[in-house]
Amino acid sequence: MSRKRILTAVLLVIGFFCRPPMLPAQGTSDPDIELLDRKVRQFFEGLSNDDAQAAFQQLLAGSQLAKQTDAVKVLVDKTRELKAKYGEVRNFEQVAAKRIGKDVVLLRYLYQCEHFPVAWHLIFYRTPSRGDVPEEEKGDTWRVIVLRFDTDLESLAR
Repeated sequence: MSRKRILTAVLLVIGFFCRPPMLPAQGTSDPDIELLDRKVRQFFEGLSNDDAQAAFQQLLAGSQLAKQTDAVKVLVDKTRELKAKYGEVRNFEQVAAKRIGKDVVLLRYLYQCEHFPVAWHLIFYRTPSRGDVPEEEKGDTWRVIVLRFDTDLESLAR
């Protein structure tokens, strides 16, 4: 066997054993993350339909952030500027979902505009429910506690 073939075989073996671990199977899902992903996707649909104000109101419903009307107005205005700066939205996809304990979920999205993508970062907190409320009456207790967007695409890789 030639040196070239031996080297190729060795590299293939090294590559096989040094590959990153496989991701969990698609069947292993987290219902809370799926619920929150649906909320965020609905929010992005509202943004792409030029209804930023209503999209923010719906996403922030029940959140302490919704009470910060000046800050929300600034977010709405800056979101409306995205189209002028980066072009029409083409797609959006979740690029990270991470639980921090059982009641905090961090989600990151790539909001793909025509000329440049935007990184969205959201953190949800599940508010503690009272023990005397039956499970079927508890409803959705997830609230947005952090919401921001930027063009720091490297932050999506962290």
